[in-house]
Amino acid sequence: MLLPSLIPAFLFFFTFLFYLLTHCASFNINDSGETIMVCDKLTISHSPGYPLHTLWGRVNCLLPLGQPMLRVTFSSMMTATVAVVFVYWILKMMLQKVFISPSGETLSEDQQPGAWLWEIPSVFGALVFAFSYQQWFQACGAKGGIYTLNTLLTVAMLFLFFKMREKSWYIKSFLLMGFLYGMSLTHHWPNQIVMAPAYLWFFFASQKRVPFPEILRSLFRPFDLFEKVRNVLSTFGMANIIRAFTVGLLALSVYLYLPLRAIQNPIINWWDPQTLDRLWGTVIRKGYLGTGDVRSMVTVVRNVKRFWMHAEHQFGGGFSFLLYTLAIFGFIWFWKKKQWSDALGFFFLGAGVFWGIILFNNPLEGYQWTLDNFFTPVFLVIAIFAALGMAGLCEGLSKKWPYYYVPLFTSAFCLSFGLMPLILNYMATDKVGPDGQVVYQAVDQSRYVSSYDEGLNMLKTVDRDGVIICNGDIDILPLWYLQNVEGKRPEVVSFTMQLIPYDWYRDPMFKRWPFLKVPVGYDVRPETVVQDMIRQHAKDRSFYFTNIFTAPWMQKEDPAIPVGFLWRIIATKDMSYSFTTRELNVLWDTYRLRNLNPDDRGYWDEYSDVMRDSYGIGYDFTGYFCLVNKMPNIALWSFENALKYRQPQTFARIYAMMGETYMALGRPESAVNSFQTALQRANGTGDPHLYARLGDAFFGMKDYSDARSSYQAALNLNPQEPIAQKGVSVIERMQEVQEHRKAS
Repeated sequence: MLLPSLIPAFLFFFTFLFYLLTHCASFNINDSGETIMVCDKLTISHSPGYPLHTLWGRVNCLLPLGQPMLRVTFSSMMTATVAVVFVYWILKMMLQKVFISPSGETLSEDQQPGAWLWEIPSVFGALVFAFSYQQWFQACGAKGGIYTLNTLLTVAMLFLFFKMREKSWYIKSFLLMGFLYGMSLTHHWPNQIVMAPAYLWFFFASQKRVPFPEILRSLFRPFDLFEKVRNVLSTFGMANIIRAFTVGLLALSVYLYLPLRAIQNPIINWWDPQTLDRLWGTVIRKGYLGTGDVRSMVTVVRNVKRFWMHAEHQFGGGFSFLLYTLAIFGFIWFWKKKQWSDALGFFFLGAGVFWGIILFNNPLEGYQWTLDNFFTPVFLVIAIFAALGMAGLCEGLSKKWPYYYVPLFTSAFCLSFGLMPLILNYMATDKVGPDGQVVYQAVDQSRYVSSYDEGLNMLKTVDRDGVIICNGDIDILPLWYLQNVEGKRPEVVSFTMQLIPYDWYRDPMFKRWPFLKVPVGYDVRPETVVQDMIRQHAKDRSFYFTNIFTAPWMQKEDPAIPVGFLWRIIATKDMSYSFTTRELNVLWDTYRLRNLNPDDRGYWDEYSDVMRDSYGIGYDFTGYFCLVNKMPNIALWSFENALKYRQPQTFARIYAMMGETYMALGRPESAVNSFQTALQRANGTGDPHLYARLGDAFFGMKDYSDARSSYQAALNLNPQEPIAQKGVSVIERMQEVQEHRKAS
């Protein structure tokens, strides 16, 4: 009996070990930078505020475990690991009910069932869930802790539904469920709302006062249903119902953290929930209304495609389909064991979450990644049914071959099978599908440092009086963490234009940095407020803006030069520094450019390529700036580096600019190679100007035959191409002169 009692401990440490080995070394490009800051500094998170996770994360931030980013990620790993143990306990209780009758008799008349019949499939299901892509991915990042905590609350409530069937736990489970559900509503309540029908199903199926089939038969007889519900509740007693309701309200009081903290004006105070109206708006995510597409069949199809992108490799490559088949078998086997109420309960749980996400979420095109983490309960249900299917196989083998060594071999097979998601997902690398879409399936985030490094590199770029104007989460969130948590470069001003229209963000920013304050009228658009800030304060401060999704109006209204991978607005303070190769090399040499390739990092997400490309943009447009301003040596250095970071679809233009640079340096032979490479990478779309410049390069080499051919190719595409016309004219005159000399 000692070994079964140690299984939860073994399962916990085994799972936690791999989460620890693969956890994110810094923080992801998602909201992790904000999540860590919120937990460490007890600020207000974006809607719905996540007060429960904030307090839980703060407890972990008190631990002596390195930097806060490790401590908050540690909280993610802990909740994820405990959830896995709860899955094991749930499966064990379900299978014991199948294999052991109330009288203690077995399904077989001549022998007691071995404990392996429920222990091994339970471990199998827990392992399969632990190392499924989405659960593993969430466990290893700071932001993922929000979803692993949600999963833990879910499986804890499911556990209590099954414990309720035990006599000594009947009332205790009822009271604890009231408390846990109240807690879950202070966290990620939309997920818990769509799971509420399944919870009710399990609740009525778990009590013994009124048979569950009678309750179902009375669904369409309101008075009869009311009577049966009253009979069910009467078994708990009015006092216990009041207690359950009270502890639920007590748990909801966690939301009081939001207004109590908001009145203290923390560094980041999303939606400033000081008043009842603002608190309610924060909780129901009112600020995000109208930010997505109109709900339609198009958005539904997009959401389903996003689900399937992960579902096809959720448990590791082709093994996922085998597991889905096993889950279907498990559902059928469990139903045949007369456990139809529990089978339907789990089905409703997974289906409710799935359709809730598919039908009621409508992210803009390109933002389907925001749905990924919500699908975890769906894969949890699949893992549970797969474990039931494995139990059915174990039962069948033990009946067919009732030999003493069958349990040993079968257990070894089941556990090996259960480790397949661990092996396949641990070894998996991201890949490009046949449609060109990147399939994100690697879970090892231990070398992921891109977002952290980007924040450091931005702070290294600006001078002491610098103001960094960001344009979204990708660039502001690492700055929030580095400046507000680690205290790096606190004198640098950083803000995001996306939040300027909101007074809860704009007004505290002006109080914190009064030298940026400008009069604000009815027009609170960034192109008005931020532009006024630049006009009024550029002589006092040096303004920089990031090159990730740069606002078109800013590019148009505020001429700037590239400094590193930021842009420094020309009409700004202290622009007298020398723009030389040495200065640029010194700056770029201070940058951290680690693990930018998927192979180096082992993990790649939706926007990592955007971050990597931002460095390439810096090099690219530095080259363009230098070429225009007659600094071809720096331009060549810049374009060569741009090719290391930019996305392949931009290479044709970069090679074309390298060709222009070589022409400016008087190296036409190198220009020919660059122009030809640019034409090859243009995907068959002929560029008459590029052909004309290739002709100029050949002309510079005194290869007049190839020059004429290139000019003619340009004219075939555009008869009015001026460079080609001029080139052909010059060659023809040269030929006329040569013929005249021969004739004379």
